[in-house]
Amino acid sequence: MTQRTWVILGATSIIAEKFAHIVAHEGHQLLLVGRQQTPLQIIANDIKLRYKTSCDVLIVDLLEQLDELLTVLKTNDRELDLFIAHSDFTNNDHLNYETITHLIKLNILSTSLIIHTYLSRQQKEYNLLFLSSVAACRGRSKNSLYGASKASIEIYLQGLQQSASDNQHITIARLGFIDTKQTYGVPGVFYAAPADACAKACWNGLMRRKKMFYYPYFWRMIMAIITRLPFFLYKKMGKV
Repeated sequence: MTQRTWVILGATSIIAEKFAHIVAHEGHQLLLVGRQQTPLQIIANDIKLRYKTSCDVLIVDLLEQLDELLTVLKTNDRELDLFIAHSDFTNNDHLNYETITHLIKLNILSTSLIIHTYLSRQQKEYNLLFLSSVAACRGRSKNSLYGASKASIEIYLQGLQQSASDNQHITIARLGFIDTKQTYGVPGVFYAAPADACAKACWNGLMRRKKMFYYPYFWRMIMAIITRLPFFLYKKMGKV
C-alpha cells in the first residue's frame, strides 16, 4: 500500500491510539481527531518521534463543530482513510432527554454524515473501519440504546458495502470486552482483550478486506447463541 493519511476519530481512546501506532509503523501519515488538545498532542508528538512521520491533530467537538471535520474531508487533497472510534457509551439507567439526544446525535447523526462525506470524496481508494460492538447484535436491558446506535451504523455500512465499488473497502469490527477505562472493574466482564491486540486485529481485518469480524474472535460463537435464544430464556439473562 502506498503512503496514505489516516483520519483517526476518537483518537484519545486506547484502541484508536494503538491503531495509530500501527498505521505510523506502516509508514502512513495521520490526522488525529478529538476534543482534548493536550492528550492528542502528546500522542501525536510520540508518534512523530517514534516513526518520523507526519501526525497532525484536529481539535473538534463532533456535535458542536462537525462542519470543521466535514470541511477537512471535503477539501484535503491527500488520499484519506478513516478509522471511526468515537461514540457515546451511556447506559439505559442514565438515559434522559439530554443523554438520549447526545447519544443519537453523536453515534448516529454525526457518524452518518462523516461516512457520507468521506465516501463522496474524489480519490483513488477508500479504506474505512468502524468500531462497532457485540451490543449491536441483540438489545440488552443494560445498554439497548447504545447497541441500537451501533446497529444503525452497521446496517447503513452494510448497504454501502453492497453497492461499493472495487476501490471502496469498508470493514465493521464487532468488539467484545476490550481492556479499556470503560471495562475496568465492571461486573460481568469475564475477559477483556488487550487493546493493542484489538488494534492489530482491526488492521489485519481491513488489509484482508473483511466485511465484518468479531474481536475477540470467540464472541462470534457467543453471539450466535445469544441471538438465537428464545425470548423467555433471553429475558432471564436481563440482569447478567
